[in-house]
Amino acid sequence: MSNSTRNSDSLSVRTTQILSEEAYTIFTIVDVVILSEIVSLFGMFTNSITIIVLVRQGFRKSINVSLAGLAVSDFLSLVSLVCLCVGNNPWLIQADVSFDPIGVFYLTTGWPNTIFARITGWITAYITLERCLCVAMPLKIKRVLTRNTSLLILVIIYIGVIAGVCPIYFTTGLHWRYDAAKNRSIIGLNFIGANREDIKRVALAITNVFSPFTSFGLVIICTAILGFKLTEKSNWRNSVTRIARKVKGSPEKTVSKEKIISQNDVNPNNERANSCNENGNAAKVVSPVSKDAKVIKLVVVLSSIYIISSIPAVVHFVWMILDPQYTVVGLQSNVHISVAGITFLFQAANSSANLFTYIYMSSSFRIEFYKLRPFKKCSPHSADDNMK
Repeated sequence: MSNSTRNSDSLSVRTTQILSEEAYTIFTIVDVVILSEIVSLFGMFTNSITIIVLVRQGFRKSINVSLAGLAVSDFLSLVSLVCLCVGNNPWLIQADVSFDPIGVFYLTTGWPNTIFARITGWITAYITLERCLCVAMPLKIKRVLTRNTSLLILVIIYIGVIAGVCPIYFTTGLHWRYDAAKNRSIIGLNFIGANREDIKRVALAITNVFSPFTSFGLVIICTAILGFKLTEKSNWRNSVTRIARKVKGSPEKTVSKEKIISQNDVNPNNERANSCNENGNAAKVVSPVSKDAKVIKLVVVLSSIYIISSIPAVVHFVWMILDPQYTVVGLQSNVHISVAGITFLFQAANSSANLFTYIYMSSSFRIEFYKLRPFKKCSPHSADDNMK
């Protein structure tokens, strides 16, 4: 969309705009030009560190393959987002440049950012689905979902999402055209093909409706299931611990081994957290959090952050579906671009937060992180970090 088109359109509907031009400009500068840009640059740094640490850890486990694919998509989405924030700068839009900033950045960085944002969503959905299946069928799934299988699925996700956006580039390009406001030729969008509207409609339906809502819904469902399983397992451990304490506090009463172990029926994974010695007294309760449980907690936190950060984008897409004027060239163009700026900030925050989640929740990742030379002095040298 050209700058002159947007300006003339906004002047004709100024009285119907929810957000004035002045408020739109101030909001865009603060949210997009400053905050989103800073968070995106920081996220590029954190994802670079994440990729380095995961490579140093190796890819013996399938979860590391998935997390590496997630870090790569996050990094690339932030690279495109940094450029997209520059293109949405009101000062650049109003400047006398030889190209249409909105149109050029829409095609060169806007759609690439959309691609990698969708890839992030699908990889997050795959990670949560994989953990759900591991809880439901641990033995079968672990034999099927190997690291090679995870790598193949990641490749399919990347290719599939990119293929869904490619039709846009068959119908839209960059070309020199005359701009009446500047009274000279500038580089702007050029629409190609007689059936471009039909192709664009299908591509937008896939990329902005089916893909985000499907992956978002899948993440919500799987996260809810994993959260329920974690709560169930925690309640089971607490009940076994209470029984063991009662037995230990009542030495005159003997409790059979079968009675205590029968409590394992409550545990969905059929784990033993308690045993008795030959005299019938309760032995020391051992209830360590398994590695699988730690991975599940990590996945739940990652997916929860993704769900929260995706709420503005979901509102954005639903509004686009319900209100035909909520577009870049519609009556509510200022609101559309401003809300899109909010989605940029939340997207950048989501992509930047994973490193801290890994450091806090994964001891093996934390140990490898503090082995990196720039962060050796930051190591707390706790007992947990020195175990391996």
